[in-house]
Amino acid sequence: MAAAVVTLNVGGELFQTTAATLSRAGASSPLASLGPSSPSAPHFLDGDPRLFARLLSFLRHGRLLLPAGEPAPSPALLAEARHFGLDAALLASLSPASAFAPLSLRASALLPLTGRAAPSVVALCPSPPHPAYLFAAYGGVVTRFDAALAYRASVLSPLPAVDWLVAASPALAVAGARDFPGAHLCRFSDDASAAAPEVLSWPDSPSATVLSMATTTTVGPGSASPPWLFSSFESARRNSSAIVAFDLNSLSPVAEIGRKEVFGADVEAAIPATKLAWLGAHGLLLAAGSHSGPAGVVGDIRLWDVRASATVPVWEVREKEDCFADVAASDALSALFKVGGASSEVFMADLRRMGNGDGIGLEPWVCIGDSRRAAAAASSGRKERNGCRIECYCRWVFVARDTDVEVWSQVELAPEASGKMLMRRNWVGSGPFMEVGGGKEGEKAKAKIVSWAFGGSRMALVRADKRSVEIWDSDAVTI
Repeated sequence: MAAAVVTLNVGGELFQTTAATLSRAGASSPLASLGPSSPSAPHFLDGDPRLFARLLSFLRHGRLLLPAGEPAPSPALLAEARHFGLDAALLASLSPASAFAPLSLRASALLPLTGRAAPSVVALCPSPPHPAYLFAAYGGVVTRFDAALAYRASVLSPLPAVDWLVAASPALAVAGARDFPGAHLCRFSDDASAAAPEVLSWPDSPSATVLSMATTTTVGPGSASPPWLFSSFESARRNSSAIVAFDLNSLSPVAEIGRKEVFGADVEAAIPATKLAWLGAHGLLLAAGSHSGPAGVVGDIRLWDVRASATVPVWEVREKEDCFADVAASDALSALFKVGGASSEVFMADLRRMGNGDGIGLEPWVCIGDSRRAAAAASSGRKERNGCRIECYCRWVFVARDTDVEVWSQVELAPEASGKMLMRRNWVGSGPFMEVGGGKEGEKAKAKIVSWAFGGSRMALVRADKRSVEIWDSDAVTI
């Protein structure tokens, strides 16, 4: 049976396609509702025929064909895509996570930000299911860029500076700051900017400060279908803390997780979580925090199955020797990773061992870096912490070491070694190199990395005192 032909008159030029092709535009696009029509009675669309031809090609082939020398869609093409409700699908195709190649990452753009404040934190909306929209906070302003880095909008939050930023969706970012209460919702639209009057607070302590945030982005814990936001709060008096889960559709709190109280001078009994991460494939929430005192650094790492209990974690460990500088979780590798605060070495804990009935042991960490250096640092009793950061994306583990980025990749699973995971270290690029405004020609941007994010096929990072965002793209991206 022949496919139903749809004839379109776009700005005076005729196009013919099928209803199946137009349906790929999505239910929100006016193109999806167009039925069969003849050349004598075509559907009329008010648009630019040259631009529409490229959008129609995108619907047919599932990828955007760009002319040579044009690395991103023009503002006119993006405006035409928004006119026909195709911007989200088109932008998602520009930076697919499947094209992410860490060893091919190269610095591709430097996005200047207006104002005198340097950006403090960046976030990327994960892809899928959303296009890799970029959010950057500088001062109290949160700015959004689309996946093509060609369209921006800004929201002024009531915060003097933003320390925590989560991209919940292309239209919503959540910001928080030290010593300022609540998680502030920054909503974005394509036609106008808006303030951020909505604030999510810990119900028992509206003046509580946000210490960390994470979002499920797709489905909530258990049988809940809407996206959830996890936010770690500490009371204004710093004598209690808890993680609160919010339903991002209703903006209502749905669970309080791991509430802690400080009794007397025992502050280590209630270390609040300053790092949260959601492992969707495992249905677990990672929560980690540390405290620095006269005896050194002490830290807690917990895994919560909030479907089973909001008061008892499924696994926890208290760290004193070589306490973590940062912790990350990988769904794809079924593992936790940390970077030691004293040794700066990378360690791994295999989550697959939790299924053996006895859980992960008291000493779960295996050093995948220099084990001798790690042991020497632990035995020396060093108390200081380094500024290393660690993050997992797809099947890779990234470590920000001052100015450069280290990447760990899985080599193989070795059956002869009881299935132990083998990891190999490399470096992203040859070290960051960008032209910096006001500097000498060829000057390297060797300032310390203060925030980074991963999404689609790219990495974004900001450096101390630099009023711009570095964009690193995979050379392997095919557009």
